[in-house]
Amino acid sequence: MLLGGKDTKNGKRRGVPLNVTSVRALLRLKGFRDRHCPESPWVFTHKGGERLQSVKRSFSTACKRVGIVDCRIHDLRHAAASWLVSSGVPLPEVRDLLGHSTIKMTERYAHLAPEG
Repeated sequence: MLLGGKDTKNGKRRGVPLNVTSVRALLRLKGFRDRHCPESPWVFTHKGGERLQSVKRSFSTACKRVGIVDCRIHDLRHAAASWLVSSGVPLPEVRDLLGHSTIKMTERYAHLAPEG
């Protein structure tokens, strides 16, 4: 998936790799949009076509339903970075995947790297 500069925190275009499960989820959302509001340009939308502004409440509700406490969406990003570093993925690659503008930001996860 390609994110345009207006879609990223640092204003730079970048690609984001998606696994099959993610692609299927996005296609389901597209199907919902196509059925309920085909004129809407948004993937994350309400039935009327209005842009869904935030998923925080839905994420919180989902966490409560499965018994997860004290978890925010950003925690998933941190977990992904931690798993990448723990798996031995080089920091420059983790930096690029997460869209960090500097390696310094990525180094926050470096303490999790296996001894080499």
